[in-house]
Amino acid sequence: MMFRCLLIVLLTLSIHSSAQQVKGYVKDEQSKEMIIGAVLRCSGGGGTVTNSEGFFALDCTGDSLIVEYIGYSRKALALKEFSRGDGIISIAPMMTAFQTVVVSAGKFEQDINEVTVSMEVLKPDLVHDKNTVSAEDILQQTPGVSIVDKEPQIRGGSGYSFGAGSRVQILVDDMPALSGDAGRPNWDYLPVENISQIEVIKGASSVLYGSAALSGVIHFRTAYPGAVPKTVVQLYQGVFDSPRSSASKYWQGNLMRTGANVFHGQRSGNIDWIISANFVGDDGHMGPVKDTATGAFDNGYNPFTADRYAANTRGRVTGSIRVRSKKIEGLSFSLASNWNMSNSMGTLIWENSDTALYGAFAGSATRTKQLLGTVDPSVSYFGKKGGRHVLRTRWQSLDNDNDNNQGNFSDQYYGEYQFSQDWSEWGISGLRSTVGAASNSTYARGELFKGGNPDGRNTVFNRAAYIQLDQELLKKIHLSGGARFEQFVMNGVKSERPVYRAGMNVELAKYTFFRSSYGQGYRFPSVAEKFIVTGVGAINIFANPDLVPETSVNMEAGIRQGFRIGNFMGFADVSLFRQEYENFIEFTFALWEKIVFQPGVNIEELFRRSLGFKSVNTGKARVDGAEFSLTGTGQMGKVGLDILAGYTYTQPVSLTPNQVYAKAQSSDLSDNGDITYLNTSSDTTGNILKYRMQHLVRADVNLRYLGWSLGGSFRYNSHMQNIDKAFEFLEENLPTVFNPGIIPWRADHKKGDYVVDTRVSYTFKGGHRAALVISNLLNREYAIRPLAIEEPRLFTFQYTFTFQGKEKS
Repeated sequence: MMFRCLLIVLLTLSIHSSAQQVKGYVKDEQSKEMIIGAVLRCSGGGGTVTNSEGFFALDCTGDSLIVEYIGYSRKALALKEFSRGDGIISIAPMMTAFQTVVVSAGKFEQDINEVTVSMEVLKPDLVHDKNTVSAEDILQQTPGVSIVDKEPQIRGGSGYSFGAGSRVQILVDDMPALSGDAGRPNWDYLPVENISQIEVIKGASSVLYGSAALSGVIHFRTAYPGAVPKTVVQLYQGVFDSPRSSASKYWQGNLMRTGANVFHGQRSGNIDWIISANFVGDDGHMGPVKDTATGAFDNGYNPFTADRYAANTRGRVTGSIRVRSKKIEGLSFSLASNWNMSNSMGTLIWENSDTALYGAFAGSATRTKQLLGTVDPSVSYFGKKGGRHVLRTRWQSLDNDNDNNQGNFSDQYYGEYQFSQDWSEWGISGLRSTVGAASNSTYARGELFKGGNPDGRNTVFNRAAYIQLDQELLKKIHLSGGARFEQFVMNGVKSERPVYRAGMNVELAKYTFFRSSYGQGYRFPSVAEKFIVTGVGAINIFANPDLVPETSVNMEAGIRQGFRIGNFMGFADVSLFRQEYENFIEFTFALWEKIVFQPGVNIEELFRRSLGFKSVNTGKARVDGAEFSLTGTGQMGKVGLDILAGYTYTQPVSLTPNQVYAKAQSSDLSDNGDITYLNTSSDTTGNILKYRMQHLVRADVNLRYLGWSLGGSFRYNSHMQNIDKAFEFLEENLPTVFNPGIIPWRADHKKGDYVVDTRVSYTFKGGHRAALVISNLLNREYAIRPLAIEEPRLFTFQYTFTFQGKEKS
């Protein structure tokens, strides 16, 4: 026994004596700023993080020291080399197309070339250069992504759902941003004035991100300040051109859009803080709403803008603070809050495609006064042995005051604990684990949701636990696998399910990467999908308390190939994908209530009460497709060049076109009262799903020379082959009830739509920048979603002033 104790003491002393004390600073190679929170690990064990001055000190065993920090290239250097130096380690930002760091794929920092799923990354320059007023505008430029009436689609995985139940999870700094009651994104809420980058995952991501991530994830990552204080003020004035069809304009003058963004970020010792604000006054591109009886303009909320649609007036203030502990290295506390107040108008259906394309169909315009706010406390701790603990919490408050007495309110409480571990410190090279548990509680109330409870009150409790393992082998192979267990309880009714995923990425040659993945998805219906009861003009929205969760399986294989032409470098990516759905939920327009034809009964009024939309489980569906994308950045001679482009083809089909998923009470709209895909679709050729565009083309090119920047964007959406048959049926058989001209419009637009944007800017000395942005340069009249016209040509003049202070010595 004494011998064993002596042996242990000798071994401990030998290990301690072999340890080398190292200390120094970690700096940005380009800006020379000290880097706070950089992770340092020794090959033989031991580790630490840099403090608020960028300083580190540790006892290091082994022969090398490894430095890592998000957004920077990983650096390894020999201890002998470090001991001969000046104690300063400089690390380089990943600024090239060959080196882009993402966090969404695995909830930890990794090179985009090593992930096992398809991803796109939008950089902040593109967001600012296109004068992005609302976040959905910039997402339209992403390969494989389309926004249909503010609803995100990724690779044809979604149709049209009246803004309820998104199949794409929206995140801001790892926090879910969908509303708790309807599961819909609020694009105005997202802080476009402070974007570090936007990461888009294509394909089922439910293991890490839960129910709403059935088709993918859009992750907005904001930036924390550096050592140099920074203030940015951006002002813009936009003028809408007149519509191409002169008969469509029934108002005077030109519609306007005015806005301002303000941002300030600063580091003060161990405290980082940011405050930003966004203000918009937007007439919108639609004509003013008219009283259908008198023809007079509706003054809306402002008597001085009676000849304006007054689409959106809003103000948003965002603030965040992060405090790094001086006593405990690696420990930090954060508090963020974001409040958005808006007064907006939304139109479901245009008035008439011939004479009032920019008008609102009677009763289809709804004004909403909204207050949306979040408060997000969080705490994180980076351990010295490769572990990281994060606790995130949120309170979200949403108040929608609609002018049709259909307001709704909700409070959402979210919490997530996550622990990730790099097991290299424990002798298991290349292994990283991520485990977590999440809880989400929603309390929704309002007349809009009376389909669940007569008093309009509904509750949802969501609990989940997940695990993911990522293993690197031979520095060429990356394996990933995970599982999640999800439970929902809505108004006391419970539903639960496990989901799984697996993926592989292999570097076949230098800058040639092959990936494949398999992922299951699970989505529980939102409160709005199950219990909404409302009406918009002649269109009703019906509740469906019997709606059940939908599930999916996503499979993909792809090759990512890097290339270099002189100082220009980039990647070409090709992928094949398939996503299969069970209990697929579609927002369907049909006759839902019984109609009894009796003498003297107003048939038109009966149809008004009985026709409308309802979310229903339609059986099985599948989306097959292929995608090619191209990204690149660098220099072509003296000219800088940035490219983001892609083409996406999808084949979204119903696998159960004959399945009866509801009963109607009239043979005019269905056979024998049965509602199926076949008798509710306007075009059943190939069994294509409704509200999908099978061909998407996206391209953005930007040229930089001296202080000048010249850019252009191109978007093409193919014809939407299939929509709800009831729209065309009503127009043909009951024109006095419904006659917006959808049949002639669709007949004239079977080749799809394309849109061209352009921009030019010049950056002056002293931080001043002036730009002209022209959206829809050719002034095309187009509709992404039928019956909802998009914006005509818009000229925007933009001025930006950036002030950067001096770094403290």
